[in-house]
Parts: sequence; structure tokens; C-alpha cells
Amino acid sequence: MNDYIEEFQALLGQLSPEERDEAVDFYREYLQDGGYASYDDCIRELGTPHQLARKVLADYSIRTLDAPMSQQSRQQPKNDVKTIWLIILALLSTPVTIPLALALAGVIFAGIAVSGSLIIAVLAIFFAVVVVGITGFVVGLGTLFSSFWTGIFYLGMGLMVIGVMIMLVPVFKAVVNGLIRGITLFSKWIYNKIVPKNRAERKGKGDQK
Repeated sequence: MNDYIEEFQALLGQLSPEERDEAVDFYREYLQDGGYASYDDCIRELGTPHQLARKVLADYSIRTLDAPMSQQSRQQPKNDVKTIWLIILALLSTPVTIPLALALAGVIFAGIAVSGSLIIAVLAIFFAVVVVGITGFVVGLGTLFSSFWTGIFYLGMGLMVIGVMIMLVPVFKAVVNGLIRGITLFSKWIYNKIVPKNRAERKGKGDQK
């Protein structure tokens, strides 16, 4: 059992020390109480250390989605992407759902691809308009001395376009973050529907009642 727990613990490097200790203590106590002494006994009960670790990492990552907005960090989009990846790994490492998990992981990847395409399209439009604004500004400077009012017109148009795009940056950022959050919540929904709680989790909940 100790070899199993040590291998499991080594795979939880993404958790904080407190979270890692909590998970390790929970499963160590469960295995000790159940008399699962050998490595093979532990695997039959909880799956391989890799499978269990992926599930635990996904579970802890999903917890951050349920935290109040005030407790969520400014790096939430980055954390959401991490959560999506951990959920996919957990789905693919669940033996009883692997065929279905592959299909659902494909759906998630498709959602990521579509969202990525939308993000790239938005960024392309943004930079294209910025280039137009800069070009207008440069043209205005170039013609300012030869044709004053024409130069003023192009300068004004260029500055206006650049200013509008700068004002829209928060909107673009919100759209991108919204797409990422939507995929994350969808992935969480799939995970909760597909990945069953293991016996240790079910027993733990039963003991709390």
C-alpha cells in the first residue's frame, strides 16, 4: 500500500501542499481501514495511481469553479484552460467510460477548436483595423505639409480608429474569457455526468451523513 500511496502522492505536484496532504491522508486512511495491503489490491479498489491522481486533480480544479467570484484569481482564464485539460485527462483515464469519454473529449476539443477559430478571427479583425488606423495616421503625417486639411483628415481618422479599438480591448477580452469559461463549465458538466465517484468518495460521503 505504501508504494501505491507514494506513487499517487508524487503525481499530485500541481496541488498545494495542504490539498496534497488532504488527498493523500484521505486515501491512505481508506486503504488502511479497508485492509488493502498490497499494491494490486489498491489498484483493484481505486485504479492505478495515475488514474486516481488525474481524478483528484480534476476534482480539485473543479472546486475553483464553484468558489465565489471574489475568491477567484485574476488568472482565472488560465486556470480554466488547466481545468479543461485535467478534465479531459480524467475522462480518458476512466476505464468504464473510455469509449464514451473519447467521444465526449472529441466534443470538447471541437468546442475548443471552434472557440479558438472565433478568437483568432476576432484578433485578426482587431489587428487589421489597428493597422488601418496606423496607416491612416502615417498617411496623414506624410500629407500634412503638402495638403494640410487632407493630412488633418487622415490623422483624425487614424487616431479615431486606434482610439476606438483601444476602447474595445476590454470587450474583446471579455468575449475571449467568456468563451473559455463556457467550455470549462460544459466540460465540468460532462465530467460530473460521466465520471463516477470511487468507493472511497462514496464511503466518505456516507460517513458524513
